[in-house]
Amino acid sequence: MSSELELEIQQHLMKYLSGSVSLAEFENWFVPMLWDIDDTDERTRRLAGAVHILISEFSSGDRHEESLREGLIAAIGAPTPEHWR
Repeated sequence: MSSELELEIQQHLMKYLSGSVSLAEFENWFVPMLWDIDDTDERTRRLAGAVHILISEFSSGDRHEESLREGLIAAIGAPTPEHWR
């Protein structure tokens, strides 16, 4: 069962992946949320950690945006963009 915070992370990621918000807007929400991540369940911490690593790799130039998006889709178990229509 997903925690409320896990669902919230997934919802915010879907907004980024669908183009509703920019990566910077997602990060403005996500980074402060990380301060309280220790108070949640392991599954949510793993998701947040994976997202944090993916964004860090992108920010340092180790990933391009397409790779970032693919990694985020995989992290949340979302269908690929072709299925979003």
